[in-house]
Amino acid sequence: MSGGRLARAAAVVALFGVVSRLLGFAREIVLAAAYGASGATDAFVNALLIVNSVAAVLLYALVTVVIPVFQQERAERGEGSAWRLISALAAWVGILLVVLASLAAIWPEAPAWLFQLEGRREADTEHLIRIMAPALALQGFSALFTAMLQIHGRFAGPAAVGVAFNLGIIIGVAAGQGRIGIEAAGWGVTLGATLQVLLQLPQFWRLLRRARVRPAVSHPRLGAVAVLALPVLAASVLQQVNNFTDKLFASTLEEGRVAALSFANTLGQAPRALLLLPLLTPLFPHIARLMSERREADAVDAFRRVAGLLALVSVPMALLMAIYAEQIAQLAFRRGACGADCVSEIAPPLLFYAFALWPAFLSLLLNRTLSAANRTREIMLVTIVTVVLTITLDVLLIGPLEQAGLALAATLGVYANALMLLAFLRRRFPDLSLPALARRQGRVLAAGLISAGVALALDRALPTAGRPSLELAPLVAAQLAVAMAAYLLAARALARPELAEGVRSVRGLVARRRRRG
Repeated sequence: MSGGRLARAAAVVALFGVVSRLLGFAREIVLAAAYGASGATDAFVNALLIVNSVAAVLLYALVTVVIPVFQQERAERGEGSAWRLISALAAWVGILLVVLASLAAIWPEAPAWLFQLEGRREADTEHLIRIMAPALALQGFSALFTAMLQIHGRFAGPAAVGVAFNLGIIIGVAAGQGRIGIEAAGWGVTLGATLQVLLQLPQFWRLLRRARVRPAVSHPRLGAVAVLALPVLAASVLQQVNNFTDKLFASTLEEGRVAALSFANTLGQAPRALLLLPLLTPLFPHIARLMSERREADAVDAFRRVAGLLALVSVPMALLMAIYAEQIAQLAFRRGACGADCVSEIAPPLLFYAFALWPAFLSLLLNRTLSAANRTREIMLVTIVTVVLTITLDVLLIGPLEQAGLALAATLGVYANALMLLAFLRRRFPDLSLPALARRQGRVLAAGLISAGVALALDRALPTAGRPSLELAPLVAAQLAVAMAAYLLAARALARPELAEGVRSVRGLVARRRRRG
């Protein structure tokens, strides 16, 4: 993929990512306002985790495996063989999805049992899982469509699925909350998953017709692909283990703590969806193609440049989000059923989630680069160690810090994950200089610390804590603007190469959009 096409694809994904994240915020705001941090919201969060985990596992595994496999099969045996292989893989994935959704609808007690709930929360979780069971299969099909469309550079449809999903939940809550309570949110999930499939289906169907793909259930290399997918699938499942254990441990606390942790996590995850995924989504097929063509030096160079850009964005964002965690939580959620107590439960975990932004950005880039190099076993090993470490930290920290301890454990696990992945990447690519990479990241961090110092000084001079939201919003916005100006000045002095690369990318994208206009 050329630089121009990569930039355009990133712009499309970024646009839909922004809209999706805005709707995601709106969804969480609607949920918090309608139900607050309550036992009913806890049940919804747990049931939604079951549905989203299946989709997340499949999306990660399919994108990580299908794209390199298709590129390699097409390069070695032609496009017809590549499509037959992917068609057979899709058929078996579809069968598995139908079976899983049917079991969830018939026997919701089994997944609900995992959370070890009692009383009303247990009954609500079981009922919501049954309502959301069709969404389990539909989100899985959407993940399959996403992987196959991205192979051929179709990013608009897959990027918009988050918009459809969040919109469905908002419609469900708005339409039925007053009459059927938390069930409205469950039906909204099923509606959103249906919209995801309908959104991608026309583009997917045109792609199949153009490629003249015929249904298949077998292929000579299907077994080899399954073996290759096993460690990726295992790693993806293990990544979801921490999401589950967070909900499980939070369920042992007072009612509403699961919801508070979820609301904080949503805010903490927002920058990844807004900034990280738009770049890495089109970049991964590009790196996979470079690897299949044995152009490893070019792939490593792309990694270096993107790592610098990600640090340039994530470092100040992490520090400033941590400084203003309470204010951000108040502006985002304090309304309706979510009052001051609700905000006080959201802010502490948000502080720790903020510090995870920088390593999380780097970890996903490292993960995708190793996947493109077919180093899936290393990824699985790192994931196992990270999961065990995070659960251990959960047990140690939940007592003194409650839900904030779970967020701190997750953050420490992300740092460990990034360091281990970096070590394996260095082993795979000896030409990658770790001292040079550390110097680039360190320069950006120094600029970020200067920005954080400015923000702390401003908040000390003009305190924002305890102010009403209407008064708080412009004051926080002004302080953030000054802090970001300080960051840009510091980056110009301390991290000039990274800043110059970022400016060139933005200018190139703007110039291309003007020429198209």
